[in-house]
Amino acid sequence: MKFGLFGSAKSAPIDSDIDSAAGYNDWIKFNQEAEKLGYYSTFTVEHHFTGFGQVSASLNLLTYLAALTTNMRLGTAVMTLPWHNPVLLAEQAATLDLLSEGRLDFGVGKGYRYNEFNSFGISMDEAEPRFHESILIMKKCWVDNERWSYEGKFWQFRDVIVEPPCAQEPHPPLWLAAGHPDSIIKVAN
Repeated sequence: MKFGLFGSAKSAPIDSDIDSAAGYNDWIKFNQEAEKLGYYSTFTVEHHFTGFGQVSASLNLLTYLAALTTNMRLGTAVMTLPWHNPVLLAEQAATLDLLSEGRLDFGVGKGYRYNEFNSFGISMDEAEPRFHESILIMKKCWVDNERWSYEGKFWQFRDVIVEPPCAQEPHPPLWLAAGHPDSIIKVAN
């Protein structure tokens, strides 16, 4: 049996005089200790605009943790694809995978919080098609070794080659999040 962690660092709320770095550093130390105890993995979340001090830069945080650990798998739970440029995200994930020597588990989802979509200026009606288009593009980023172009509904790229390569082949394991019954059926298929 393997044991892992799910959670996140927490900075201080905006109107607080608490040192935000303390919550991040405590989370890092907690994970370092968990690795010493034999924990297999840690997964962290991504949220924006909450006012509660939730982590918004999950890959940055996991990259720092990767430098301070050696065995623990590092996972995102989840990166909300509709909010991210898929080529930039693929590059960032590949960089973390490379620096961690292949320890990234890349959890992705389409999102569910109205306030986050609204704040990014993205309609929640676009969540699913943006999610699927982003998955397609990210996989292309990780497996194509030649320059390519793409013309989609939400994204267009011209003459790109994505670097660096991932440590894991063909790419980090993809974990798909689902909460709605229709999404669960799609993920299961």
